[in-house]
This record gives sequence, C-alpha cells and structure tokens, in this order.
Amino acid sequence: MEKKLLVEDHIRRNKRQTIYVCTFMAALFAAIVFAFGYLLFAGNIFIALAFAIPIALGYVAITYSISIQTIISATGARPANPRIREEKLFIYKVEDMAIAAGLPTPKAYVQDSDDINAFATGKKPENAIICVTTGALKKLKPDELEGVMAHEMSHIKNSDILIMTVTIAVVGAIALISHLVFRSMLWGAGSRGGRKGEGNIVLLVVAILLIILAPIFARLTYLAISRRREYLADSNGAYLSRNPTGLANALQRIKDDKPSGKPKVSKTVAPLYIANPFKREARGSVWATHPPINERIKRLRSM
Repeated sequence: MEKKLLVEDHIRRNKRQTIYVCTFMAALFAAIVFAFGYLLFAGNIFIALAFAIPIALGYVAITYSISIQTIISATGARPANPRIREEKLFIYKVEDMAIAAGLPTPKAYVQDSDDINAFATGKKPENAIICVTTGALKKLKPDELEGVMAHEMSHIKNSDILIMTVTIAVVGAIALISHLVFRSMLWGAGSRGGRKGEGNIVLLVVAILLIILAPIFARLTYLAISRRREYLADSNGAYLSRNPTGLANALQRIKDDKPSGKPKVSKTVAPLYIANPFKREARGSVWATHPPINERIKRLRSM
C-alpha cells in the first residue's frame, strides 16, 4: 500500500512537471522565434512579437497534432503482425501490461532492427503506442520482454510520452531556427538589421546570444528530463511487473548485445528508447540520453 501511494505521488508530480516543462519549452521556442524576428526585421520589437507569438503557438499546435506520425516515420515503425508468432506474443504482452496498469491498451508496433530496444510514444494513454525491435522479440526471454513492456507502460502512466514527444519537436525546431539565422548572417541578411538596430544594441546582443545558447540549453534540458524519467520508469515498471529481475536482465542483454550495422533512426528520437540506440555515446555525461545502464541494473537488482 505504501509503495502504491509513493508511485501515485510520483505520477502526480510528473504531471505537474509536464505542464511546467512544456510551458518552459514553448516559452523558449517563442523567445528564439522572437530573436529571429528581431534580427530579421531590423530591431523592430513590435513586428518581432507579432512574428513570434503566432508562429510559436501554431508550431506547438501542429506538433501536438502530428507528433505520433512524425515519430513513427522517424523510427520506421510498423504495426505488429499477429500472423508472426513473436509479434503475436508481443501483442498479448502489451494487453497484459495495460490491464495491470489500468490503462487503455496501446497499439503494438514493431521496428525492424537487430538491436534490442523499445519505446513508447503518444499524446495520452488513449492513443499511445508501444514499439519494440525485432531484435528484442528474438533475443529476450518472456519475463525480460515483460519487464521491458512494464517499463514502457510506466512511461505512459507517468505522462512521460507527452512531454518527450513535445520536447523532441521543440528542440528540433530551435536547432533549425538557429541554423537559419547563422546562414542568413553569413549571407549578409543580418547586417541590415544591425545597422538599423543600433539604438537598441543591448537587445541585439541578447537576441544573438539567445540564438547561440538556446539550442544548447534546450538540448541539455531535454536530456536531463530523459535521464531522470528513465530511473522512474524502471522503478515503476518493476512494481508493475512484480519482477525487477526481468527488467534488470533485459538491460543486461541490451548492454551486452552487439548488433550489426548502424541504428536506422534519428538521434533526435534516441531519448525515447529504453536504451540509447547509439551506444558509442559517452555514458554518464551531460550529453547522455540515458542514465548509466550499470546503475540502472544495480538499482533494479537491489529492489
């Protein structure tokens, strides 16, 4: 009972943090669009605001509406085929975990990859998706696959899928706008604004600094959120499956696995997965998409 109350408290806290972070990322995106408009329109604050606000709001709205399709396309995922034995069992596992979690059954998707991995996405539990790689279906034992499903179901229950889906799109947009501004400066588009905006040199400098620093800050915020929520999903997943060893063994297999070829996904969506598809990334650094896998295994085995 005490454990259940603790999990519910974590979920409520996550939902509050989801609102805070989504608001922060939307504000950061609006700020960088404003900076872009300020440079583009020769330091005219009012035109820059009129330019930034509708674009930021419109982009977030569009991102929200097409987020699931965008991630499916970026990962090359497809609906699970019930005619294939491994995929049929996977569909059943998703249904079992949804019942255990008290949630609507997510759609089951499969990514054709030798890597052992999985992710969840969606805007809310009613339209969520859980996807696993074909490598996971072939290499994981039933209790290990169940542990992975419980982890992903925890992401859905904890409202992680919304925040990660929205921040992926916003981080990408911020990086794109920064790139466009730098290119326009190289082409001389920024020099016109610099001459006409001499009366407000402070705002000009702030705009340029924002263009430079916002992508870095947004990326670091996104990665920090991802790492923290992986620990929570591990803990809640172990509680949901009643078997922390299953998830710990699955993570160990992921760590030891040596898939052939390069991951066929964008690095932008890497934090969605249960483990980083790009395993060469330095573990434990501020740029890591996930917490150290050894630490995750250690925590699970101590439960």
